Amino acid sequence: MSHVTQDKWIKLRKQYPITENKVYLKNASISGMHSKVIKRSHEWNHSIACEGAVNEQRFGDLVFAARDTVAHYLNIPNVESVTLTENTSHNFNLLAIMLKEQFPKGAHILAPADEFPSSILPFYHHGHHITQFSSHQGVIDEDEFINQITDQTHVVICSHVQFSTGFRIDIERIARECEKRGVYFFLNATQSIGVFPIDLEKLKVTALSATCHKWLGAGMGRAVFYLNREFMKEHNPPLLGWCSVAEPFEMKNTPGVAREDLGIYQLGTLPFTQLAAVKEALEVNLEIGREEIETRILQLANILRSEINELGLPIVGAQRSENQSGIITFDPQCNPDDLIEFLEERRIYVNNRRGLIRASIHFYNNEEDINLFISALKDFKHR
Repeated sequence: MSHVTQDKWIKLRKQYPITENKVYLKNASISGMHSKVIKRSHEWNHSIACEGAVNEQRFGDLVFAARDTVAHYLNIPNVESVTLTENTSHNFNLLAIMLKEQFPKGAHILAPADEFPSSILPFYHHGHHITQFSSHQGVIDEDEFINQITDQTHVVICSHVQFSTGFRIDIERIARECEKRGVYFFLNATQSIGVFPIDLEKLKVTALSATCHKWLGAGMGRAVFYLNREFMKEHNPPLLGWCSVAEPFEMKNTPGVAREDLGIYQLGTLPFTQLAAVKEALEVNLEIGREEIETRILQLANILRSEINELGLPIVGAQRSENQSGIITFDPQCNPDDLIEFLEERRIYVNNRRGLIRASIHFYNNEEDINLFISALKDFKHR
C-alpha cells in the first residue's frame, strides 16, 4: 500500500484478535498475529497432522521460500547469508563460540548496559570481556559510546531499539564507525524488525539477530540470523547437525561436505509451522507498507508520550524524535506491581521492566486504547 487511510487502519485492527476486549500494550514482549498468519499456521499444523511425510518436497520448498522472503525484507543481496534459527540467545551463543576460537583469551566487547540479557550473557559465559556503557535516564550518548571504541575493542554489540527504554540508536552511524575501525558489529534487531526498515545491503553489520515474536507478529519460536560472508568464511561453524551437510538426505554417518550457506545452522528437523508463520508475517508487513507502519507507530507513541507527560509521570528514554520508538517507559511513582494489578483488572496490559512501566504501542492499537490507559492511570492516582 502506498498510503494507509484511517479506514484501512480500522479494518486492519479487526484482523488482529489480540485487540478484542482489551487494551494490549505489551507488544515489545509478544505482539499480536494477523489472521492470515494464524490461518497459515493452522494450515501447516493440519497438513503435518493429516499428511505427514506425503509430499516431503513441500518442507524443503518452505525452508527456502521463508529464507528468500527474509532476504527480500532485509534487502540482503546474498540469500545464503541469512537463515531462521531458534532465538537470539542461540544466535549470540554461536557468535560467542566463534569469537573464542579467534580470541582464545576472550574478545573485548563494548555494549550498552541497557541491553537485553541475550545480547550480553552468552559472551560472558564463553569468557569474553565486556565493557558495559551506561545510559543516562535511558538515553545513550552516541558520541560518548563511540569514543569508548578503542584499539583494544574487537566487537561492538547493541540493539537497534532498547527493550526496556525504547531508545533507538543510530545504527548507520555505529556501523560506519565499526567498519572504519575494523571492529565487528553485532546488531540485535529484535525490538525493531517489523517497525523500522533495515537495509542490509547498505548497513554494514557483521551479524544480525532478530527474534520474530515481537513487533513482527510471527508467533514464538524463530529468529532471523544474518552473517556477512567474510565473518562466515573466517570462522568454523561451532555446531553441526544432519541438515548441516550439502546432501542431508543421503543420511551418511561419515564426515560430509558442510553447507556453505547459513542454513548450516538449521541443524535438524525444523518447526515448519513457525517457518510458515514468519514468511506470512513478513508478507503482511510488506503488504501494509514498512514506512506506513513506522509512521503509524510513531504517531500513536507520540500521542501516548504526550498524555503521560501531562500526568507528570517522568518518561525514561529518548526525548529526541530520531531516537524514539513504539516503547514508552515511565516511572509510575508507585509500586509498579500494584499499578499493573489495577490495570489488569480493567483488561489493560503493560509490563514492569526494571521497576518502570513499559507501554509498547503497535499500529493496530488506536487512540481509544490510549484514552482508556490514561483514564485508568488517573483513576489509580485518585483512588
